Amino acid sequence: MRQLRSILLTGGAGFIGSALVRHLLRAKGLERLVVLDKLTCAGNRGNLIGPDQDPRLDFVEGDIADHELTNRLLREHHITGVFNLAADSHIERSLQSPADFVHNNVLGTSCLVETCRSAAVPLLQCSTDEVYGPVSPPDRSVEIKPLNPTNPCAASKAAADLFCLAAARCHGQDIVITRSSDNYGPRQHAEKLVPTFVHAAFHDQPILIPGHGMQIRDWIHVDDHCRGMIAAFLKGQPGAVYLLGGQCERTILGIARSVLEILGKPSSLITHVPETPDNDERHAVDCSKAVAGLGWKPQERFRSSFPLVVREIAANLQGSGVA
Repeated sequence: MRQLRSILLTGGAGFIGSALVRHLLRAKGLERLVVLDKLTCAGNRGNLIGPDQDPRLDFVEGDIADHELTNRLLREHHITGVFNLAADSHIERSLQSPADFVHNNVLGTSCLVETCRSAAVPLLQCSTDEVYGPVSPPDRSVEIKPLNPTNPCAASKAAADLFCLAAARCHGQDIVITRSSDNYGPRQHAEKLVPTFVHAAFHDQPILIPGHGMQIRDWIHVDDHCRGMIAAFLKGQPGAVYLLGGQCERTILGIARSVLEILGKPSSLITHVPETPDNDERHAVDCSKAVAGLGWKPQERFRSSFPLVVREIAANLQGSGVA
């Protein structure tokens, strides 16, 4: 039986990671939470302000590819489970520097898998529905859908997942994989879609829409994603994959229009630009396996939670005086 007593959370200073920190600190039975993060790109120690005052939380700056470091952390803190959220996740940067994504997402994950195997510690691998590539309506991706990544970022995540599944099958290693749809929520990095749109609208700058803007994504609130990961760690079958989605499909153009409406900005700010070839037409997931097997379902409703997120991002921009 897996336990949340002492957890190592990698990538815990990022957007999703810092949200998971808050959820884990509220989880029953947690005695120790060790956050390991390289503090590069989206990793920001400031995301942990507040929860890092909790005496159960330790922060360590480091790389999951550092086997000596991760092995020491597992031993010293008597870790009972690992949540791996350490990953590069920006598609455009992956097109320019794919080798960085191979190192961080593939090599890093494979090293962490070996560390967990040696210590017999369960691992939750956080992945993405982008590994499946585009899916035509009305279909939705299911866990057994063949992997078909269309950019280096998604390919590196798919490779990391395959290392995890291979370890589960070859060694009987206790690993569970979750793949979520697009996240929204507080503390999201500025390079992501929603904060980018809010930043542009707040400053009355053009909101750049790739192509026609009718590309569809399923949106899940980060808190629902975190609840799903914890449920998968506690209840998921070893070697299994679970899809987590918000059951909320929206076009990119629709997201832009919602941001403008919430902030009271004119639709004339919408500006269409050439579409890049890696921009899949539609991502959508069937999360019925997680609902049935984990007792989980999304709780946040887009209509009520999305405006709160947009206004919080705008308030932070106003408070920081960001130009």
